[in-house]
Amino acid sequence: MLPPPGVPRRSNYFAMWIRPVQIAKGLKQQYPELKDITIGHAHFALRMALRELNNMIVKGMNKEDFELTRTFLRSYIRLYIQTPEKQLGYLMDSRLYGRQDYINEADALLEKLTVDDVNRAIRKYWKGDTMFVTIVTDVSEAEPLAASLKQNLPSPMSYSNSLRESLPDSLLNEDSEVATYKLNVKSVRIVDSKATFR
Repeated sequence: MLPPPGVPRRSNYFAMWIRPVQIAKGLKQQYPELKDITIGHAHFALRMALRELNNMIVKGMNKEDFELTRTFLRSYIRLYIQTPEKQLGYLMDSRLYGRQDYINEADALLEKLTVDDVNRAIRKYWKGDTMFVTIVTDVSEAEPLAASLKQNLPSPMSYSNSLRESLPDSLLNEDSEVATYKLNVKSVRIVDSKATFR
């Protein structure tokens, strides 16, 4: 959220984060009507995220969303330099990258940026078919989720009965489309958390 100064990069970093979703174990405990599910919301959430990414590549960003995002970023970037130590750190980073003052330069560049500039960059650099995905989940969900991803099985959204009844048909129809959105899964590997960061 707030990248620390003093950590130089060789290339730009792009990531999509999906907020924690419920696993099957928790959904079954909460809602008796979901007692037969084997996978929680992770497979559906992954499909939704990749579908949205692809929609952005194909359709681009609209002017209104662009303006909101740019306004947010111009304000948010100031959070990077809240302390004198961070200000100095970013000035040192600026010199490393051959710039004078990265934060102020970024603000000036954002001010001049257009929605067409952004959409050209999205089409040029974003690739939804060359991603690495990491899913952190409970051991009870790892094997069923891996199998579902490998086989590209449908992943319907699991709602409680009361919630499903309150949702508009348009949302449920979109959920049906997302549930079968084709993923380009090449391989799946389960890694025990004890084996990470070694």
